[in-house]
Amino acid sequence: MGDNTTGLRAVPRPLDVELPRLRLVDRLRARWCRPITLVTAGAGFGKTTALAQAVRANLLEPQGVDAWVTCGPGHEDAARLAAAILDALGARPGPEPGAREVLLALRSTAPLDVCLLLDDVHEIPDGSPGAHLLEAVVRALPDTAHLVLSGRTTPALPLARRQAAGEVAVVATADLAFTGAETAALARSFGREPAGDLHGWPALVRLSLTAGRAASWRYAAEEVLSRLPQPLHGALAALVALGTATAEEISAVAATNAEMEHLAREVPLVDMLDDGRYRAHDLWTSLVPTDHLRDRAVEVLVARGDLAAAGRVACEARDWPLLARLAVELVRTTLSVLPSATARRWLDAVPAGHRRDPAFLLLRAAVVHADDFTDPSLDDLVDQACAALLDAGDHDGAAVALGQAVITAHSRGDLVRLARVAQRAQGLEATTPVLKVLRHSAAAVVAELAGDPETALTHLAQAPTTEVPKAFAVSTTRFHVHCLAMCGRGQEAAELAERMLDDDLARRHAAAARWFDGQAVEFLGDDADSTARGEFVARALHTVIAASFGEITAELPAEQDNPRDAVLACASHAAVAVTRGEEDLARDLYQRHLVRWPLEVEVAERHLRRFLTLGYVLNEELRKRWDDTDLGPSHRRARAAGRAFLQARQGDLRADLDEEHALCFLPLPWSVELAARLAAVGRTKLGTWLADRVGPAVHRQFRALTRDPELAVGATRLLATVPSPPDHPIGIEVIGPMRVTRNGLVTEAPELRRVRVRQLLGLLVLRPVVTRDQAVDLLWPGLDPAGAARNLRVTMTHLRRLLEPGRAGGEASYCLRSDGDSIRLVRGGLLTADLWAFEEAGDDLDAAVALWRGDPLPDLAEVCEPEIARIRQRYVRTLLALGELRLVTGDPAEAHHLADRALELEPFEPRGHRLALAAALRARNPQRTLETRARVLDSLRQLGVRPDPATEILLRQTVTRS
Repeated sequence: MGDNTTGLRAVPRPLDVELPRLRLVDRLRARWCRPITLVTAGAGFGKTTALAQAVRANLLEPQGVDAWVTCGPGHEDAARLAAAILDALGARPGPEPGAREVLLALRSTAPLDVCLLLDDVHEIPDGSPGAHLLEAVVRALPDTAHLVLSGRTTPALPLARRQAAGEVAVVATADLAFTGAETAALARSFGREPAGDLHGWPALVRLSLTAGRAASWRYAAEEVLSRLPQPLHGALAALVALGTATAEEISAVAATNAEMEHLAREVPLVDMLDDGRYRAHDLWTSLVPTDHLRDRAVEVLVARGDLAAAGRVACEARDWPLLARLAVELVRTTLSVLPSATARRWLDAVPAGHRRDPAFLLLRAAVVHADDFTDPSLDDLVDQACAALLDAGDHDGAAVALGQAVITAHSRGDLVRLARVAQRAQGLEATTPVLKVLRHSAAAVVAELAGDPETALTHLAQAPTTEVPKAFAVSTTRFHVHCLAMCGRGQEAAELAERMLDDDLARRHAAAARWFDGQAVEFLGDDADSTARGEFVARALHTVIAASFGEITAELPAEQDNPRDAVLACASHAAVAVTRGEEDLARDLYQRHLVRWPLEVEVAERHLRRFLTLGYVLNEELRKRWDDTDLGPSHRRARAAGRAFLQARQGDLRADLDEEHALCFLPLPWSVELAARLAAVGRTKLGTWLADRVGPAVHRQFRALTRDPELAVGATRLLATVPSPPDHPIGIEVIGPMRVTRNGLVTEAPELRRVRVRQLLGLLVLRPVVTRDQAVDLLWPGLDPAGAARNLRVTMTHLRRLLEPGRAGGEASYCLRSDGDSIRLVRGGLLTADLWAFEEAGDDLDAAVALWRGDPLPDLAEVCEPEIARIRQRYVRTLLALGELRLVTGDPAEAHHLADRALELEPFEPRGHRLALAAALRARNPQRTLETRARVLDSLRQLGVRPDPATEILLRQTVTRS
């Protein structure tokens, strides 16, 4: 997050004269023994000071890892609070972090305990998204994590069950108040006599001692202020207005060079934090007027990006014109990702007489959009706001309103509304980046709707998307990607998506662009889109792409009232019809579409190019049109695929169509038909490639084509030369003694008794591709080349029989492939291996551990030791990761068992030592703790090294807790 409110840099420095509060430090040390600690008292009771002392004490004698967050107004937003917590924990937040990411980060410190300290937690209002985030964290708090919540009020969290179980510690006002002895000790430090009427209130005791004996703390504060020279008084007022700030920010608000070190020495309850920022205690708020600095303070807060704090300043001052300016800024900087809790609080604060102000209408529209972008009141709210802003001459504000309208219209897929917004945008004076992006985006929409995506690209290229908030730029970039694809520039579209969009958006848009460019990438079409319109487009694309694999998906509604969606429906229905073998129906679908949307409707024709091969093959009118058209690169490739297919049907097989293009541009019945025609003249490459890439559906098509007299010769040849998949799953197990399974049952095939067969099979499981020379060198290192080659051929024959005993002699093996000089297994599908599953297990730690039956590949131990060692090390890491997960979920016994298994393989692994120690401590088993401690110390003595800091913390705990 990088805003200096998180981590140990946010812990306040000790005061010049600070009373060590040892009894509170002892009380707070118990935070390591309970999941939740509540520190609750009013302003000035030294909550932050006590927590800071406890954190510093932990640095001297660590019990675990402390992570500190100072909460502020913006933390009512769940994503911002989550990002702050993740920053404090040293984890990198993603684009929209939440409770899941926070809990993962808390677990990641295991086996060490971690304590998350949230200071000023009253800044997170009950019922806000930030409060809901805390509720989720409290409910699922890992066993190795502890939470300290410090604030003026106790947050409304689900703590009843934990309180009943004694899992919640409370430090309240009475605990935080100075005792008589503490007051006397602090007074002696100041060389003063303590005042007797302050009831142990720490801030007031300190204030009175600073000012001298006084009748009241307010009088004492005024005494302090009266002694300040004007520059320091102005700096204090600036600091009060900002809350927490750097010396530069304070100087900007005070309009003078603020001598902050001098101010911190002269004024009590003004602290310097470890990160160099300053903070004034809230007690100064009621004593130091700041109204004259409000505008400059808000400017600094806005520049800092702290709009929530700026809005609070405006609300507290009831400065509605200022809040109106901030409302427009909030919408501008957070389009489509509005912090709704902040926006609602501002709207609730606005009095009735100002609720119809254009800025607040706009803010209300943004809140409605965040809740439900289909709400019919949305457009009217935005239009009223935009009109009023224009009447007031505020073109920048009107641009923000129109930007909100664009986001909403895009979300709905409302082309009519988009066109209207585009027309209104043309009347704006483009002076700011937001206005320029809006005008060029609107002009691009108009051009695209007119069937001229090239002109749209000209406008989009001029839109300064890198100079506006990301949320504002995303919709423009997505449209830019779409227009590039419309022009047949799929490669450029994919690169732009990957460069400018977030991970998930980039993946989906880039994959679609690359597929229709002729690149057979992995395409997942079941990603839910945020809008009904986006979902419709995604389903249409998925349907057409699925047809390339011979799959039929749920069909879209056929009737559409606009040419763009009508093309999507037509192409998807035609692709399904071709896949079902109903080519005449597919032709009829295109013919009916062209009657409704003739080629003279330019936007309709341009959208038909998105699925160019289908239209080219199925409709002569489209074919003639596109043969005479200068197309973009992607569309030229699609046209070439259609031409090659039609020419093959005429007996002309001269075209050399790339295999990937055949898959991407042709439904599977067409690509297999083309493969059969090529195979009839001895060219089986396309059929082989399709069988490898698509799988059993290709062989089903081959068999169907044997019944067609025109295609039977080629289909029969492909069936003879392209191996079909086995009719049952085959499993290879190499982690432990080698086993082969068929249909899940272990086979006792005699081939497995041959050492060289086991070695070759293990080598092929271990390495994706093995050359013949590599196999010979590893398995027959001392044999002459001719004898070694003969042995390899014999061993491969036995291996084929082991894997596919039912395959007829002379047929090529499906599982075992020999391509020139290389030998490989066909991974995936019906052939699986436990080692492949182990390597691909990812976060499924249980599954990975369950696969381990012993040392892997024992027959290759002497020739592949480095690779086997890496597998063993990965298993150890998996054991420890699973053990840490068991520890944080409250199962120390299983965690210790997993640590033992890891240490049996790697007895000197520090991470294993830490897990074993932490599990023994968590189980509260003194005997096991002492045994584990002795084992760890013995390992360290053998290595002749000191324990690392984390292990040292745990070793110290084995002594103190025993």
